[in-house]
Amino acid sequence: MAEYLSPGVYIEEIDAGPRPIAGVSTSTAGMVGVTARGPYTGKPKLVTNFLEFQTVFGGFLPEPGAGVRDDWANDPSEGGRWWLFPLAVKGFFDNGGQRLYVKRVAAADAKPASGELANGLVSPVASDAARGATSLQLGHLIGFTGVGQQIDILRGDDQQTIHTAVVAGYDMSARRIRLETPLPAEVRTARGDHVQVGQRGAEQTLRLSAVSPGAWGGGVQVRVQPMVGAALPVLPDPQEGALFITRLVADADADSESVEVAVARGLDPDDLPADVWAQIGPRRFKVQVSQPADGKVTLTFPADTTHAAWETGLTVRRVRRGNIAAGPTLRVGGASRLYEGAVVQADDGTALTALTVQAVAEDLVTLDRNVPGTLFETDRIHLVEAEVTTRFTDTAGAAVTETFPNLRLTGDTPANLTTALQNRSQLVQATALPGLSTDPTKFPVPATGSWLTLADGDDAYGSLSVADFVGTDGGSGRRTGIVALEDIDEVAVCAVPGMWSSTVESALVTHCELLRDRFAILDPRDGLDIEGIQTFREPFDTKYAALYYPWLVTRDPSTDRDVEVPPSGHMAGIYARVDVERGVHKAPANVVIRGIRQTDGIAQDITKRHQDLLNPKGINALRFFPGLGHRVWGARTLSSDSSWKYINVRRLFLFLEESIDEGTQWVVFEPNDESLWALVRQTVANFLTTVWRSGALAGTTADEAFFVACDRTTMTEDDLANGRLICVIGVAPVFPAEFVIFRIQQKTRETQLA
Repeated sequence: MAEYLSPGVYIEEIDAGPRPIAGVSTSTAGMVGVTARGPYTGKPKLVTNFLEFQTVFGGFLPEPGAGVRDDWANDPSEGGRWWLFPLAVKGFFDNGGQRLYVKRVAAADAKPASGELANGLVSPVASDAARGATSLQLGHLIGFTGVGQQIDILRGDDQQTIHTAVVAGYDMSARRIRLETPLPAEVRTARGDHVQVGQRGAEQTLRLSAVSPGAWGGGVQVRVQPMVGAALPVLPDPQEGALFITRLVADADADSESVEVAVARGLDPDDLPADVWAQIGPRRFKVQVSQPADGKVTLTFPADTTHAAWETGLTVRRVRRGNIAAGPTLRVGGASRLYEGAVVQADDGTALTALTVQAVAEDLVTLDRNVPGTLFETDRIHLVEAEVTTRFTDTAGAAVTETFPNLRLTGDTPANLTTALQNRSQLVQATALPGLSTDPTKFPVPATGSWLTLADGDDAYGSLSVADFVGTDGGSGRRTGIVALEDIDEVAVCAVPGMWSSTVESALVTHCELLRDRFAILDPRDGLDIEGIQTFREPFDTKYAALYYPWLVTRDPSTDRDVEVPPSGHMAGIYARVDVERGVHKAPANVVIRGIRQTDGIAQDITKRHQDLLNPKGINALRFFPGLGHRVWGARTLSSDSSWKYINVRRLFLFLEESIDEGTQWVVFEPNDESLWALVRQTVANFLTTVWRSGALAGTTADEAFFVACDRTTMTEDDLANGRLICVIGVAPVFPAEFVIFRIQQKTRETQLA
């Protein structure tokens, strides 16, 4: 109870009445089957259209080799045509399905495609260059040393050397290098041309593998390359004094000993050290500042300084040296972006130097060794990180590309390369090998080229067994096969399309009977005649499953030919369509089957006389009616109990039970007394009234449609003492008009008396 201990106004929220029960979805399906690719571990994956299914799980499957195909197709009791699963999924969405959870099945011996990366310094060509060009844009300049470095430019297709050149200059921000000698042939990005420095090392650095088993992984390529994670400015040393910007007031000849510049703020020889650094054009020079009597300022170069000729008006600005304290320390703007163990590359305009960060304190960065040369405020410290690019092209030509920038090769962080791929990539996983190093010159690279193509993936269809479809229970998120559907509470209809194995279908029925919140659609063996389908049906007696006959005929887009497909996928879509358009109480029958051939869309013609034999046994016929098309012409379960012989009645009760279960969880641990019972009665009655008004229950009044009892008549003192609240509910379901009978008789004309 609330406490009122001091004077004041108290605002309280109180319950307004019974809590509403929301009806659960009945149109969400779950299917288990073999796919070309896609997640094999974890919970079933939700797809909401066939394009999404193709993106995640691949397209249509080819028929396996004759040996594997015949072993499965010719087995009357434990066989199946599992390679038709994608066509069944397409049938689900063609017929109105909107949400499908897919659990991929793979053989125990299936293995993912994989490959290993060696080490070296490789940079891909980023833009084409014509023969005779003297500059080249690359993917990165990480690990390069700068002017004077020798490089090899290689073709991407055959790894032949196009040119061995020496770097004459570079632009780190533009990732462009100048060559001392022109290219003897064109360089092309589409061919995979790249620059290599030195020889590649043999020590392996990373093992990369496809995220799931199968031959599909042979279409995956991976590239790991260094990238500039951040370009951080070097902070100027306060001892250097003020900055000045001025311009030339007279032309200067090439290699002249001095130049004259205009007077500018900060350009006072008395306030400047003897030697300062100035940038004139693209170069920096050490100069002495003096001011002759004529009022101009003279900048004098050291002896033997060479430079180009300059014209009047050229900008001259002072560049201050970086704040390099005693030892290997440097003040850097934005140093918080750095971290212990990070590799940085210092750039002074002519040389690139790789260093390792040992500590960061505010803007003071401690490196593993002294910074070579002189760094100025215009220079940058480049943080070296990794970028992983993966790409996959399937047999139909569809391409998927992933890019993961700003990764670290070492360290236990979410940005670690192996961790990031584990959590984020839909294509590959990585394992670090002993040779992995943060040295930019020993970055992970393939033995040849700049892309690693994964290989040796195997679907192992020859070892696929019915046990792989049944699955195992390793706990939530670790279940396989049919058992994995238990992880998804939303599933209301489930199927294993194409499988007529008694073991598989028995496992599917058992799954539904144990969970008691879903319904199974079973497939018969293909090619059965009327006697054969009756024999096939005999072992089943369950109110949680239905059987449809015969198979359907559709067009396989991958081969452009007609193929017979199991009906369960199409029927699951019809269940979803009828549930959405009419409600779960409407029998999923007398409905047009979509996604099959307009003519001869059913593998075997079923007549009324045939169905006279099938319908009483709960075998639902798929039939063709001239002028009406191909229709579902049966709505019975496989139960011998006449109370549960109709699919819509069984599924209506599943809907009611699951909705009441989820909508009354708040009752648990409430005080078990009359006020709670009244609240429960009202809550359930309100829900059933809504269901009745939707047409799902029989009766002209609510009292005729249902009753709810929760009082002393449903519970004893023993029940109350043991914490039991018992609510008894009775509902009158609407049964389908399966037999529409019009009785017609002759009416005789009566004699009228005058």
